[in-house]
Amino acid sequence: MAQANSTTQTLPDFTKLWNFGNPKETERRFLEILPNAEMIQDDSYLAQLLTQISRAQGLQGKFEEAHATLDRVEKMLTVNLRVARVRYYLERGRVFNSSHHSDQAMPLFMYAYELAAQISENKLVIDALHMVAIAEKDPNKQINWNLKAIAMAEENINSRDWLWALYNNIGESYLAIRNYESARLYFHKLVDLQKEKGEPDIYTLKDEARAIRLSGNATEAMAIIEPIFEKLRSENKDDGWIREEMAENLYALDEKKKAKPHFIKAYELLSNEDYCIRNEQDKLEHLKQMSG
Repeated sequence: MAQANSTTQTLPDFTKLWNFGNPKETERRFLEILPNAEMIQDDSYLAQLLTQISRAQGLQGKFEEAHATLDRVEKMLTVNLRVARVRYYLERGRVFNSSHHSDQAMPLFMYAYELAAQISENKLVIDALHMVAIAEKDPNKQINWNLKAIAMAEENINSRDWLWALYNNIGESYLAIRNYESARLYFHKLVDLQKEKGEPDIYTLKDEARAIRLSGNATEAMAIIEPIFEKLRSENKDDGWIREEMAENLYALDEKKKAKPHFIKAYELLSNEDYCIRNEQDKLEHLKQMSG
């Protein structure tokens, strides 16, 4: 965020108030500090804070509110508010992208990238690159944009947190072009990164197993996914994504009878997830067919 002057020392660094797992709570936190931000004469801080309120609104699916918040920011922008302008482009683009208007989002992300690079705001450069890759429809171009962002994030210790998203996203893009070895490499990089802070995420392990299976080694993939499934079962838990990978591995190992109940359960669980309903209709149709 922009460097605060002496009058803004009492205002918090809003980047540290983010809880991406709970955008509703994050919006509440931002709205609590908004009155003070409006009282203190720092247009840069206020404009940047409003962009983050918009982001929290967009993550809740409140797209009209998010756009309205950004309309207020747009009226504030002057030539000097360059960091605020980068954030404005990013968040307007994110709202468009999340509401399935990637064609309108892409030029905004490009504006954000170019301006952030001009003013050497490296974290925002990486953010913009990662959003360009998300909005891009061609997986090969997604990979190129992600590689550019990864190079920056790996070079700067203060930007390493970006690698979590970037390794995952580039792994998915490599899967899309059936470059399974490269997908496996980046999912494994993410596993190693997660181990630095504790246990690796089960979904990252699942993705690594999927890349390994698709590369032709279902036995090695099963050695990763089966312990996850058994641990969940010992805790009386179930998960559609893990069930799906168990089913696909068993099927690849020619254990079709053992695979079928996993396909059935995966379909039952994932067909009730909002994300899958909105974005994974092909997956659900495949699981339904394999359950029959």
